[in-house]
Parts: sequence; structure tokens; C-alpha cells
Amino acid sequence: MMREMEHQSIPTWAAHRRLYEWVLGFSKTPLAPVVLLVIAFIEAFMPFVPPDALLIPMCLENRKRSALFATIAIVGSVAGAMIGYFVIASFIASGTEWAFGAETIEHIVSEFDQRGTSYVFIAALTPVPFFALTTAAGVANLNIGMFIAACVIGRSLRYGIEAGIVYMVGPAAKTFIEKWFNLVTIVVCVLVIIGWALTKLL
Repeated sequence: MMREMEHQSIPTWAAHRRLYEWVLGFSKTPLAPVVLLVIAFIEAFMPFVPPDALLIPMCLENRKRSALFATIAIVGSVAGAMIGYFVIASFIASGTEWAFGAETIEHIVSEFDQRGTSYVFIAALTPVPFFALTTAAGVANLNIGMFIAACVIGRSLRYGIEAGIVYMVGPAAKTFIEKWFNLVTIVVCVLVIIGWALTKLL
């Protein structure tokens, strides 16, 4: 009876928490690199557990391989971004036009023509949902070369910095990354945007 009551009292977000903990359980297993690759791949075109959740514990477990683990996450994420750009975008393009109208789609395309690369880069670097921007870029037909460059640079910075911090600092890095890393990336992006805007005004 007690177990049934505890089960019934689990909040709605508990399923996501269980998925997070399940993923985390692979961090000390031989399958960890493969699972990291798969998670990074999936998270780039649909909502899923962020690769950081597995990358950081893996780096802590074997700090000498931090660069390799970061590379695996980058490769998986960029490959998944291609799925978002080419496959998922093609599925949702017609439905989006039906739901929001051709004029809205034209506005999105126009916006991406001007700032799409920056949007993808920001999503790749910060906690902004990456999958939303990879699919939007595909719908807007953003230049594929610029799209790939934004994904590679943004993801390389995010995962590379995380792995680098763990490698240099060790276990203490986990607390810092979980508490402050997302905020730092957002602040940096805001400062870059402000700086870019000022150069346009001057």
C-alpha cells in the first residue's frame, strides 16, 4: 500500500527524471561512449536528455579521455542536426504553413536569411533547445555551409569547454558546470550580440 501511495505521488516530470537517471547510469559502463553518441544525436532533432548529463560524469570518471568524450558528443550532435535540418524539417514544413500561414513562413525565412546562422550558433552554445533551431533552419532553407559551421563551432565550444573544465579542475568542476555554465554561456552570447549591435550603430 505504501509503495502504491508513493508511486501515485510521483509528479508528472518524474518520467523525465527517471530517463535522466537511467542515462546517468551508463557513465561508468563500457557502453558510455556509444550512449553519449546516441543521446547527442537524438537531442539535436527532438526533445531529449541533454548530452551534458552524461558527458560530465564520463569526463570525471576518466579525465584523460575528456577530449575524446567531447569529440564524440560534438560528432553525434552535428550529425543529429543534419537530421533536423533535412528530415524533420521536411515533415513539418507543410504542416507549419497550414497552421501559421504562408506569410508567417515567409517572415521566418526572411529572419533566418538575416540572422539564422547566429540563432543556430546561440542554440548550439547555450541551453536554448537546439532541436528547435536545427529544424527551423531546415524549414527556412538556411545556407547549409553556414548551418554546419554554426553547429560545429557552437557545439565544440560548449562540450569542449565543459570537458576542459573537468580535465583541469576535477570533481569540483561538476558543481560549477551544473550551477553556472548555462548562465555564463547566455551572458557571453548577450554581450556578443550587444557588441555586434553597437558596431552596426557606430
